[in-house]
Amino acid sequence: MLRVVARSRKDAKAARAALDKFMGGWGIEVESLGGPRGGALEEAILEEARPFTVFLMGREDLGPDSIESLESQLPPFSEVAVVKGSRVRNVRIETIYASLNSARARLRLRTHWSGSTFILSRQPGAVEVEHLPYSPQGDSFFVYGRGSKVLGMFMQRSVGGAALLFKMYGGKHLVYAGPRPLGELVIDNSKPLPQGKLYRGVKPVRVGLETLVEANRSILAMLEHHSVGVLKRAGEDVDTVIVPWSGGKDSTAALLVAVEAFGREAVRAVYVDTGIDFIENAEYVEKVASSLGVDLVYAKADVDDGLLIEGMPMPDPEYRWCTGRKLDALRRAFQTLSSGKTIIVTGDRDGESEKRGRRPPLRHDEKLGYPVASPLKLWSGGHVQLYILSKGIPLNPLYEAGFYRIGCYLCFALRSWEIEVMKRNGIMDRILRERPGHKELVEKFLELKKKGFGGDLGACICGV
Repeated sequence: MLRVVARSRKDAKAARAALDKFMGGWGIEVESLGGPRGGALEEAILEEARPFTVFLMGREDLGPDSIESLESQLPPFSEVAVVKGSRVRNVRIETIYASLNSARARLRLRTHWSGSTFILSRQPGAVEVEHLPYSPQGDSFFVYGRGSKVLGMFMQRSVGGAALLFKMYGGKHLVYAGPRPLGELVIDNSKPLPQGKLYRGVKPVRVGLETLVEANRSILAMLEHHSVGVLKRAGEDVDTVIVPWSGGKDSTAALLVAVEAFGREAVRAVYVDTGIDFIENAEYVEKVASSLGVDLVYAKADVDDGLLIEGMPMPDPEYRWCTGRKLDALRRAFQTLSSGKTIIVTGDRDGESEKRGRRPPLRHDEKLGYPVASPLKLWSGGHVQLYILSKGIPLNPLYEAGFYRIGCYLCFALRSWEIEVMKRNGIMDRILRERPGHKELVEKFLELKKKGFGGDLGACICGV
């Protein structure tokens, strides 16, 4: 999954201790360069540099000039992490883990600008975009199409083509339409609309999706190769591969990687119908499954019956009964489909939430009862979007409308931005037209959202 290389054997031993405590079960390789110093150390790093490698050093090992020189020569998806101490072996394992965690964030979030488009990793001759936030809980994703128009309304300036947003903290996002941030956008669920702030003297550059995909093909191929390797190591002699598929970007990318690793004949996609899913989701999974030639299985969770017939309260962060029903529906489907050795492939990524970031890429899920592989751990949201497009598969139309996460239209995780998109793009009208029996539920949900109803996604099984 990831390779960590230290300068000396003692430093490698300290790194191993930190990983055993904080990232046990991740299968991370730890190696030593054998103890070189000075110019010999820099040469050794460049000789050993390859994608998905973190070189863990102390301040005594590399100075700022050496780091700058190395970083200009490293391949994509490789990083230098320097601990806050003279030597790796002399600092606390918590400090080592913090350095490695920050390096993981840089691996998936590092973004360069080349010509008139974004490169979602390193590229020789390209420049790193300015003021990029490398938060372990951060993420990046593209807003495009109709979503760009909505973003332009909030920012009070047209961005033209695709814009790249970096999620930070407290609902804050940096907005890029070029190598410098155009401004920031704060999405506060306690307020009816997001608040945009433009930075002075920055002009947006029009970025096209097709150009983005073509410029990032080699980057996407590296990610796919790495993730296919993760699945093949996890799924030797597998009979059945099951992908829980919401129609969201992450589960769609996971499905595509699973097909690359195991072939479409071995893969089964499971779509859970809650009864309050966006109508576009069911249409999307049916269309894409037909295009891929993958078996699509429907499972019923009946969250709508819970609300309309059983008198259940609207799900909220403290009472996520809807998640329980989705898990039950998945378990039933897995038991029906499982044949011989079965593996579940999910679209979990580090940037989605702190809880998902702690999950190893390969694990046994006690609730589901099966081994689970998550091959997209080191992908950003932007990688996921471009990867799907690079395969000739369209993204769910809700993303073009401006959504970041998709799932149910009565979900507490919906942001104020997305509710505004629902109103402006006819999505809400379609729900009320095709599901008139949900009118009172929708009105109740919108009233709750006005009062600040919502919270951290945590373990919510949402479509992303």
